[in-house]
Amino acid sequence: MHFPSLAQLTDRATAVLRRFPWTLGLGGLAAMASIQANAPGAGHEWERAAFVLVLGLPLSFALSVLAEERHWAGFPRVGPQLLGLGMLGGFYLVWPGMRADVDAVRYFQLSAVLHLGTSFLPFLRGRERPGFWQYNNLLFTGALRAALFAQVLFVGVAIALASLERLFGVDLPDRTYVNVMFVVGLVVMTWIFLAAVPEDVTALDDAVTYPRPLKVFAQYILTPLALAYLLILLAYLVKIVAIAEWPSGWIGWLVASVSVTGLLGFLLVHPLRSSPGEGWIRVYSRWLFIGLIPAAAMLIVAFWKRIVPYGLTEPRVIGLLLGCWLFGIAIYFAGRREAGIRTIPITLALLLAVTLFGPFSLTHLSVNSQRDRLVAMLAVADNPELRDREASGALRFLLERRDTAAAAAALGTPITLGPRSGTYGVANVDSIATVALARHGVRYRAQWYAGGADQDRYFSREHGSATDVAGYTWLIAISPADTMRRVVGEDSVYVVPTLDSMVTHIVVGTDTLRFDLGEFARHAVSVEPPWRELPAAESRLTAAGPRRATLVVTSLIVRGSADSVRVRSWNGELLIAPRP
Repeated sequence: MHFPSLAQLTDRATAVLRRFPWTLGLGGLAAMASIQANAPGAGHEWERAAFVLVLGLPLSFALSVLAEERHWAGFPRVGPQLLGLGMLGGFYLVWPGMRADVDAVRYFQLSAVLHLGTSFLPFLRGRERPGFWQYNNLLFTGALRAALFAQVLFVGVAIALASLERLFGVDLPDRTYVNVMFVVGLVVMTWIFLAAVPEDVTALDDAVTYPRPLKVFAQYILTPLALAYLLILLAYLVKIVAIAEWPSGWIGWLVASVSVTGLLGFLLVHPLRSSPGEGWIRVYSRWLFIGLIPAAAMLIVAFWKRIVPYGLTEPRVIGLLLGCWLFGIAIYFAGRREAGIRTIPITLALLLAVTLFGPFSLTHLSVNSQRDRLVAMLAVADNPELRDREASGALRFLLERRDTAAAAAALGTPITLGPRSGTYGVANVDSIATVALARHGVRYRAQWYAGGADQDRYFSREHGSATDVAGYTWLIAISPADTMRRVVGEDSVYVVPTLDSMVTHIVVGTDTLRFDLGEFARHAVSVEPPWRELPAAESRLTAAGPRRATLVVTSLIVRGSADSVRVRSWNGELLIAPRP
C-alpha cells in the first residue's frame, strides 16, 4: 500500500482550496462565528451568523460543481456565488435564529433543500445519465469517510489537550474542546470531503465500478428491514379494515422507517437492476413501491385525523405533504419500471422549497388555519370547556408566531406583543392571551393546563426586572433545597429543613427569620393563567423576626386549590440588613 507523502498531501489540499475557495472560506467563517458564539457573554447574533454560514457550505459547493460541469469562467462562475451570498444575507436578516420550534423547522427545511440540490444540480440538463448514481455514491461515501476521519482527529486532539491539563497543569477553558470540534467539523471535515469530489462529472457516465459492500448492506440489512416494516403496516391495514379504526398518529414513525430504509436500499442497488443474476432487485423494487402506496395513504389519513379537529400546524402540514409526495412517488415507480432515480431528490427539493416562504409556506398555511379555528371556537356556546381549551390553543399558536395581525382579525381587537422573553416569550404570550380572551368571555387555558387540584402552577419574577436593594447590605441567592451554610459578614446563613411547605425558616447568625408563603401561594392558585410573570413589587415577602430581611421570590411552583394548597418548590433572593 502506497501512503502519500506530506508534500503530496499539501499539494492535494492546495488543489482543493483552489477548486472550492468559496466553500472552504464559508466553512472557516462558520467556525469563527461558532467559536465567538461559544464565548462568554456572546450576543445572539453570533449564533445566528454561525447557523446561516453553515447553510453556505452545501450552497457554495453545489454552485461550484455546477460551474465546473457547465465550464463557466469569469463572472458567470463568480456571479452565482455572489448571488448565493446575498441570499444567505437576506435569510440572516429575516430569520430570528433557533429561538422557537417554527424557526428551527424553517432552518432545517432550507438546509434539506440545499443538501438535496447538491445531489442533482450538475445533472439537471437532459436525460438522466449513469453518472448521476456514481456521483452521488462518491458524495455519500466521501461524507462517511470525512466524518470518520474528523471524529478520529477530534478525539486525538482532545486527548492531547487533556494531557496538557493533567500532566503539565495547563489551564484550558472547557469551551476549548467545543471550539476544536467547530474547527474540525466545519473546516477539516469539509476539506476531506471536498477532496473526494470528482473533478469531471461527465466522465462518471463511463464508470462501471460498483462497491460490493453497498450491495451487501442493501441486500442483507436494508431489504429485510423494509420488508418487515411493510408486513407490519399491511397487518395494521387489515386491522383498520376489520374493526373500522382510523390510523393512529404513531403510524407516521413506522411509515417514515419503511420509507427511509426502503428508498435507501432501492437507491443503493439501482445500478444493478439490469444485471444478470440480480433479479431480486427488480422484484424488490416493484413490491416496495406497491407496498408504499397503502403506507402513504395511511400516513395521509393519520395526519388528516389530527388536522380536521385541531387545524394545521407546521409539523402537520409537512407530514401531510410528505405523505402525498410519497404516495405520488410510489405510484410513479410502481407503474414505470425504468423510471430514473433523479426524480426523487428533485421533487422532494421542490416541495420543500415551495413551502419554505410565501403564500404556500408551512407557517402561512398554519396561521390561516389556526385563525379560522379561533374564530370558530369563539362562536361555540354549548361546550365552554371545549371552547376555552381550543380557543386558547389557537390564539397561543398565533401569538407564539408573533402574527398579531391574524390574532387581531380573529378577535376583532388589536394585539400588541412585547419583546421576546426566553424562547417564545411564553409568560408574555399567556398573559396577553388571558386578557384578550377574557373580553370574549373565554377563560384562557395554558398549554400544560390539566385542570383540577393536580394542576401545577408556575410563577416567575418579571423578566428583566431588577431587585431593589435599598436599605440592605447583602443579597444571597437561596432555595429550600440548598441547606448549605454561607458566611455573610460575621454571620452564617442557612435554610432550616421543614416538612411545612408553606413556611420557610432561614437562620442568619443567632436570628431565625420566618417567611410565610401561604397567602402568596393561595393567591397564585386563584389566578389564570397557571404560568405568569409576577411584577417585582408582588414577589417580595417580609420576614417575621428580630432582623429586617426580605425574601424576593424569583420562581414558585404551587399545586392545589385555595382551600388546600401546597408549595412544591421555590427559588429566591434573600436581602439582609445589619442587625440594629
